[in-house]
Amino acid sequence: MARGELCSKATCIFGSYPKINPGTIVEWKHKGFQASTGKYVMGYVFWAFKPCIDGFQFCRNVISVDGTHLYTKYKYKLLIAAAMDGNQQVLPLAFAVVDEETYPSWKWFLQQLSRHVIRGRRGMCLISDRHGGLIKAVREGPDFVSPHGVHRYCLRHVCSNFNSTIKNVVLKDLCWQAGSEYQLRKFNRIMDEIKKQDVKAFAYLDAINKEKWTASHDGGWRCGILTTNMSECINGVLKGARRLPLLSTRSRNTVTLNSASVVTRRQGRHGMNTHVVKIANRECSCGKWNQFGIPCSHAQKVCGAYNISAASMVKDYYDVMAYNNTYSKHFEPVQSEDYWDDPNFQLVHDPTIHLDESGSDKNFP
Repeated sequence: MARGELCSKATCIFGSYPKINPGTIVEWKHKGFQASTGKYVMGYVFWAFKPCIDGFQFCRNVISVDGTHLYTKYKYKLLIAAAMDGNQQVLPLAFAVVDEETYPSWKWFLQQLSRHVIRGRRGMCLISDRHGGLIKAVREGPDFVSPHGVHRYCLRHVCSNFNSTIKNVVLKDLCWQAGSEYQLRKFNRIMDEIKKQDVKAFAYLDAINKEKWTASHDGGWRCGILTTNMSECINGVLKGARRLPLLSTRSRNTVTLNSASVVTRRQGRHGMNTHVVKIANRECSCGKWNQFGIPCSHAQKVCGAYNISAASMVKDYYDVMAYNNTYSKHFEPVQSEDYWDDPNFQLVHDPTIHLDESGSDKNFP
């Protein structure tokens, strides 16, 4: 199949998506126009399916983004955005094919994500790696900066980058423990251990904004999601397809529903620990309620003492109705080529994107 024909088929199949599943979004950004051929030069293409856009309304306010290679003749990249429902299942939100993971491509992708998927929804948390172009693009957008939302780093990537510099597996494990710990006192204890073992390793982590990579400083934005595994899960599902062409203590009588203290007995050298439960804020100083949206054991004790249903304190996205609504819409299958509309424009590959000489040509007819 000729390269020009592949581009023509791409425009046809992407053009068929909104027709077959109304409300599905497809956006193109061309790099230029070839007057000699009357064709546009392939730039970026973004798509988001209507059932996924609608289902996202009932999921956590967390989006994970990541990029991966497409194993085709041309070195394009696939950008992926994903969310998670109340049953810990991944919902794919949007995709884009771009030439490279750069500031312009990430900026364009986030703009389309904002316009077509987020649609003014506030309190959003974006989780990603620390790609320079992506960080810059996030800072310039409205959805993941204060006061509307936040940007958090994937803990797995932080640990990987940390290990690339420090080169110590034991310290890498401690890095993960520090980032995934929900209680501040425990986080501090782990960081003290890292400092005791290697001052440079401590300095490396201490230099990163703690709100960005630690659960103990996050404030509940992550909803317990520490990594970009959501989008990487989609990446794994699509692995084969990527080889195809572009296609916080008060006495008992002064405790209110806003604040209560709970004393829990623990085994071990730490003995008794007091946690502050704020029912109205749906949070506990142990950090777990804040993150997971489900009353922790301390909160459940306070609820029991005041005849409050702990179940009523659970986040809405855990509700069965929310789960059902997430997947209430269905997909219509793509029909055969005979039913595809002719595109109102034609594409050619960007000649500045070099062919992949690694042997991936075998994936083409």
